[in-house]
Amino acid sequence: MTTPSLPNYATLLLEGYEHQRESALLRTEMESGPPKQAKIRSRVMITRTCLIKLKSIADFESFESWFANDIQEGALWFNYLDPISKTIKTARFVGGGFKASPRSSAQSSWLVQAKIESWGS
Repeated sequence: MTTPSLPNYATLLLEGYEHQRESALLRTEMESGPPKQAKIRSRVMITRTCLIKLKSIADFESFESWFANDIQEGALWFNYLDPISKTIKTARFVGGGFKASPRSSAQSSWLVQAKIESWGS
């Protein structure tokens, strides 16, 4: 089975982009002296807060269909073009949800706010 890709009509914006790397360490406070830290994970998840721009109501409706069917309500992994590294990465939606709003009263463009996660190196 091939990994679905974020549709080409959906653009992941640099605006609002945040990158949060989870810790690979276990930190233990000591009765005296500095806390101890030990690496306990070989890989960590990176959560990215992002905005996805859609140019029309038709694109928004297509995006909702892609989300519901192609990636099974956000449960499946998908490929996307990372706006920072300009490389293709694989991610999934955190918690299987997103928030969308029209950018104008004519609904001529939409912004989808989402958190996606992927494995770090």
